[in-house]
Amino acid sequence: MDTDNQCTATRACSLCGLPIGRSRLKQSVNGTEARFCCPGCHYVFQILSSDPNGASADLKNTELYQTCLAAGIIPRSAADPNAAQVFSRVWEDEADLAHDLTLKVDGMWCTACSWLIEEVLHRMHGVLQARVCFLSDLVQVRYLPHRVNPQDIESRIAQLGYSASRPGASESSQENKRLLLRLGISAILTVNSMMISFALYFGLFQDLGQNAVAYLSYPLWMLATPVVFYGGYPILKRAAMGICYKHTGMDTLIAVGALAAYLYSTLRLLEGSTHLYFDTASMLVTLVLLGKYIEMHAREKVSAGINELYGLANQKARLWQNGTERWVAARAIVAGDEFLVGSGERVSVDSLVISGRAALDQSVLTGESKPVRKSVGDEILAGALVLEGELRMRAIRVGADSSLGQMIAMIQQALAAKAPMELLADRITRWLVPAILFLAGVTAVALSFASVPRDVAFLRAVTVLVITCPCALGIAIPLAKVAALAAGRTHGILIRDTCALERARNLTALIFDKTGTVTQGSFSLAGIIANGIEEAEALRRIASVETASSHFIAREIVRKAEELAIPLEKADDFTSFAGLGVAGTLSCGRVIVGNRNFMRLHNFKLAPRLTRRAEDLESDGATVVFFGWNNHVQGLLCLGDQLRVSSPKLFDELQARNILTWIVSGDSQQTTLAVARELGARHAVGQALPPEKAEIVKGLQEKGHMVGMIGDGINDSAALAQADVGFAMGVGANIMQEAAGITITGGNPAKILTILDLSRLTAGVIRQNLFFSFFYNALGIPLAVFGYLNPLLAVCAMFASSLTVIGNTLRITRNAKKNQWGKAPSINPGRGHCAFDGPYSSDSG
Repeated sequence: MDTDNQCTATRACSLCGLPIGRSRLKQSVNGTEARFCCPGCHYVFQILSSDPNGASADLKNTELYQTCLAAGIIPRSAADPNAAQVFSRVWEDEADLAHDLTLKVDGMWCTACSWLIEEVLHRMHGVLQARVCFLSDLVQVRYLPHRVNPQDIESRIAQLGYSASRPGASESSQENKRLLLRLGISAILTVNSMMISFALYFGLFQDLGQNAVAYLSYPLWMLATPVVFYGGYPILKRAAMGICYKHTGMDTLIAVGALAAYLYSTLRLLEGSTHLYFDTASMLVTLVLLGKYIEMHAREKVSAGINELYGLANQKARLWQNGTERWVAARAIVAGDEFLVGSGERVSVDSLVISGRAALDQSVLTGESKPVRKSVGDEILAGALVLEGELRMRAIRVGADSSLGQMIAMIQQALAAKAPMELLADRITRWLVPAILFLAGVTAVALSFASVPRDVAFLRAVTVLVITCPCALGIAIPLAKVAALAAGRTHGILIRDTCALERARNLTALIFDKTGTVTQGSFSLAGIIANGIEEAEALRRIASVETASSHFIAREIVRKAEELAIPLEKADDFTSFAGLGVAGTLSCGRVIVGNRNFMRLHNFKLAPRLTRRAEDLESDGATVVFFGWNNHVQGLLCLGDQLRVSSPKLFDELQARNILTWIVSGDSQQTTLAVARELGARHAVGQALPPEKAEIVKGLQEKGHMVGMIGDGINDSAALAQADVGFAMGVGANIMQEAAGITITGGNPAKILTILDLSRLTAGVIRQNLFFSFFYNALGIPLAVFGYLNPLLAVCAMFASSLTVIGNTLRITRNAKKNQWGKAPSINPGRGHCAFDGPYSSDSG
């Protein structure tokens, strides 16, 4: 905090007298500056000081002041509940000024650590929201920069015994080195301590006499002291800070167990006893450090796919200005800036190619490593790797608005959200520590009353403390969740809602949008049939109206007109009707373009000849778009779109899994049925508007089905939201606006199989992790109470339980790398169907 802030913090409010803290509210009065703690005091002071009859000499004795004080507008004291309400209301008014901060926190050893950090940050003045994810080591803070700064937040985290830094900093590697150093020193000293202890236990020095054997106990104390207080320093510090904030966790149990064994042994050493447990204290600390070192590497391994995104977001770019280039951080680029990307470099922000050609690898976004060619006019998303060639590009979306920024935001959202089972495990862990401490105390007291020797009672109590440590339970679900998110991302699957991933394994029905989902969505204009007008003039009128539309078929119509160098006219009164069509006014009159229903809605008459021609085209799988003016349909457009090569095999596999398949489209019933027949879908519904799609989903749910909806446009939002699991296809400028819980970025619908198998594997891993966690405790507690375990065996059992959970969870990562689940179908590219969709269907228009 700088000097000005320190002075501000000590000053009192000019009205109520409370400390003004970081408030910057002030007002000049007769040449002096008045400062206020909150807007309530500021506004009341303004009213009182500007009274036409003259300001009162004692503002606190005015009726207005007393009324505002009673109403809570003015705080009574810093601890007054009304003051908290005032501050809360102030912060809500200032929410639009809030900034977001993401920090990488090192040193969190269990989920209780994340809970403690979150609780402390919530209490900081100026922090609106704090969310901590243990497995990704990330803290997301929404704060008011005029009330608290990032350095204060990092400092508060450091006070708890953790280190905080911005993602991409080298603090993580430093933390690894410190942990490895503590582990190495502790392990060396513990091995020597165990050698001496075993010699004493087995009576190897009995011939030396009692006094000589007693002297050998001092080396044990000397070896154990640095292990407990240097190797175990992070554990002891976090346990102490947790107690200060009235919270206990895994660190508390380890600290109590290690200190109890160490202090008890020290007292017995001074009494001349050889019944010492320095080796127990040392082994406990060393094995915990070893377990955490292994866990840290496991966390890095399972979250590698997520951490890769942060690395991409913090890369550099070659900015091109005034004919020269210079390297800058990607975050320094703003929309409109031009930059260069050469072979071996990555595109740093979403951008448009303005010169050059190149082959790119977009696997970081799509999960598909197949190179794609890009040239002038093409849009490239952040993270793409240039394999060959050089591009000059113009930034169009940067920072949080870029596809990469949105992907990171989605993953952070998924990490922050907790499933019901995870919340239950957190509550169990939170209450388990006090219960374990109580159980250990009861064990010691009960055994003492049962005339069990003091040494034996103490030993069993420490064993209970150690064997029931909830390390494995704390990581059982979060570690599996992070592994699933990272594994999905490497395959081009973004999971926004982990609950959706959990439900995916139970789906019994899948509803597919047609255009852009089972088809490629790349329409081409095959022909124009016009009635009494030149085709070029018809295309000019249609394209002039479609210019204002963002639909991909509208873009194809406009592209075709520009290719033929047809001059376009600006349409007035442009109106778009979701799932139906568009209308606009030109110099020739009102022009409408859309499907049959749109023509009927405007009472435009459709000639029998055009009706028969349209039906013939649709029965062959073509998409027909009608256009008209002067109250008549004047003709139609014929457009075509091909099936995705993976779609036929996907539907075969879904049927083999007994999953009901539907194709629902806003296109004509004939076109939709043609596509459904080619794919082997059991049901097809055409001419479906967005609300009708949602009703189809709801109807299946009422029949007892778990329904998944797969769509690629905002017109599918209602159905995606209604479905038990919503799958959005594609990645672009509006990832975060999709109503889906899962996004498939590569545009390959066959990745639905990957998601189903990943869901099944993740659910199985979580159940097994929970079983292992509870199994060790359920078996170990009675064995510890009745003396069948000693502290050393208990430490090993605790260590084994954590390793079992870690090893089991790594199955997700290993299977993802080997692609053993959900492998995308590979079929003969020659198999295909010219499938077509209407430009105003409910799926994408």
